[in-house]
Amino acid sequence: MKHGDFVLTPRDGLFCKDGRGWFTSSMGRGHALEWPYPSTLLGALRSTWGRAREEHKGAPFVGHEWPRRTADLSLGPSLPLRRSWGDAWSSKHRVWPAPTDSRVVEGGIIQRLEARPPLVTTMGINNDPARERLWTAPSTREKSVQAAKWWREQAFVAWLCGAHEGASTDGLELPRRIQTHVAIDEDTGSALDRNLYSHDIVETFSRSEQWGIGVRVSANDLDHVDIATVGSDRRLAAVEPGASVFDMPKALLEAFKPGVPGLRLFLVTPAAFTAGWLPDGLTAHGDEYRGRLRGLEVDVVLRAAFVDRPRAISGWDMAERKPKACTRAVSPGSVYAFTRLDGELFSSDHARALWLAAIGQRRDEGFGVVVPGTWTPSLSQRS
Repeated sequence: MKHGDFVLTPRDGLFCKDGRGWFTSSMGRGHALEWPYPSTLLGALRSTWGRAREEHKGAPFVGHEWPRRTADLSLGPSLPLRRSWGDAWSSKHRVWPAPTDSRVVEGGIIQRLEARPPLVTTMGINNDPARERLWTAPSTREKSVQAAKWWREQAFVAWLCGAHEGASTDGLELPRRIQTHVAIDEDTGSALDRNLYSHDIVETFSRSEQWGIGVRVSANDLDHVDIATVGSDRRLAAVEPGASVFDMPKALLEAFKPGVPGLRLFLVTPAAFTAGWLPDGLTAHGDEYRGRLRGLEVDVVLRAAFVDRPRAISGWDMAERKPKACTRAVSPGSVYAFTRLDGELFSSDHARALWLAAIGQRRDEGFGVVVPGTWTPSLSQRS
């Protein structure tokens, strides 16, 4: 099995349906995701590698040959990227989902939501003592304002290293436009109502900058074509080398070198866990969630969970021509905070093991990718 890093650079924006009706023409309106899910990217990559293999074979695949001929291909981490025109893709161009343990208050100031042991239980069905004992962030009088969905590399790495608050991260948003489709009846010269519809287009470039999608691919071979098609409308994207886009920041390793008492785990892509919001490998032991995370050979205790609303992830089965089964996934940007069961510190080796590692279900499809961050609860907070 070979491994390679590439960048998909869309040439005409993206349109990835969000699942509010798969038959856009019958609804009259299609809605687009902010960013393609890993399953969409894996489908695009399998098509790209499949076409290369067809070319090598000298004949197209027939029937259900496509799934078998591309079954060896899997997707690792995937990341948004943003560069100025003319730059070569690198780690400095990475873009990250805004972490859910942050909030923006008036004046554009970023504040960290500091977890503390709860003083009261939640108002609801109290059937899980371990969940009720999770640490929470106390409320404040300052008013939150709407924050950008994406953070730049420098601001996000500083957040991983323990920055508590500061000026605005200069967050990023992807602009959208509406595109209308129409078909003309050749006999009457008028529009066909059944083929009149509109949908969102997520713009991925401007006069000065362009967005890309960094992907790590594993396959029996890494021969590929130079053009991929991503999402609905099969919009074109160039396939470029991405040799250093997944490198671990040196500053983060340095932050972990002295050893830290707490670990924060940030979801970079949606994650599918067996128990819903709770990461696989953790189970309730009295009033605590304990266990081991995949790739981390120490027992941990879950102290806090900053989890956004779940994502309902489906897709379109090209072979069966029908929607795929829906997966309820934890949203990117969600944050989990841990301490070690033995009371020892997390080291730089632990951080290295968790950098862009995958946890949960559907890992070969690029789901559940995480990065580590430092966490230092005060002595008065530890239980």
